Amino acid sequence: MRWVTRKGVKFDRTACAWAIKRFIDPEAEFGFLNPEEIPAAVQAGAQAFHNYAWTGNPADLPPDRVNFPRLLELYGLNADPALVKMADLVRKAEKAGWARDGTEQYGLWAIAYGIYRMVAGDDAALTERMMPVYDALYAYCQGLQAGDTGWTRDA
Repeated sequence: MRWVTRKGVKFDRTACAWAIKRFIDPEAEFGFLNPEEIPAAVQAGAQAFHNYAWTGNPADLPPDRVNFPRLLELYGLNADPALVKMADLVRKAEKAGWARDGTEQYGLWAIAYGIYRMVAGDDAALTERMMPVYDALYAYCQGLQAGDTGWTRDA
C-alpha cells in the first residue's frame, strides 16, 4: 500500500513510518507530498498518516503534536508493552528535541536530526536510515520489559 504524509518529516513521522513498515504493512511505500497533494493521493487509494494529513486542518493536531502513540492505538499495537514504552520515548524525544532541555531523549532527537543533515533533508533517505534506529530502540524497550536494565560497569 502507498502511505502518504506531508513533506519535511521529522522524528515522530519517521517513527510512524517505522511502525507501519515493521508491524502494519511490510510492503509499505511512502510518499512525502505537499499538503495540497494529499487529498488526491488519498482519493486514489493511498493511506494518509500523521498529524492533520488526512483532514488538512491544523486544528486536528493532537495537543502534544505526537502521533506515534495514536498510530499504535489505531492498529491495536498498544498491547505490546515494549511498543508502549517506545511510544513514550518517542513522545519525550519529540518534545525534548524542540525544548532542548538536556534529557536523554534529546539524544534520540539528535540522532534523527544528524541523519536529516546527512541526507540533506531527503525524506525517503531519512525514513530509510531511521529504520535501524527504531529497530534498536524497540529491542531496548523489549529488554526493559524483560527486566534487563542495560549495560553494567565492568569494574
